[in-house]
Amino acid sequence: MFTSNPCWDALTSELLPGQTPADRPDLVVCVFNMYKDALLDDIANNKIFGQTHTCVHLIEFQKCGLPYMHLLLSLFPYHRPLTPAEVDSLICASWPDPQQEPILFNIIKCCMVHRPCACTFPHAPCMKDGKCSKGFPKSYQLQMLMTTEGYPTYT
Repeated sequence: MFTSNPCWDALTSELLPGQTPADRPDLVVCVFNMYKDALLDDIANNKIFGQTHTCVHLIEFQKCGLPYMHLLLSLFPYHRPLTPAEVDSLICASWPDPQQEPILFNIIKCCMVHRPCACTFPHAPCMKDGKCSKGFPKSYQLQMLMTTEGYPTYT
């Protein structure tokens, strides 16, 4: 999934004083498409994941009006990651160093971390029937595992 970010500099720098991204859906979509096209170009032409067999995407809008893309990518067999080490070369499921990569660290801290739930916050949006619908807290994994269903379990 590729989600738009209302804090993108390319978006916020074009807003008039007092405007928010919600005031300019045309601009939000334009900037989103610019980043989406760059990502798809990197995948198809620069082959950042290897030779693609199929690439299908769908654009939807969140309730707040921000666009996001679902992307289904199929690689040719000789480029598919089959081992934990090959998956680790494509995916990083760890915190970046806040000293060396402060911008990336803050993005991940703000946008990609599941907030506290369960006993601490029983009324969190993810809670269903007294349990976290997203399966948190997750058990600690010493290393990434490949399951038989094709879903990796990250460290």
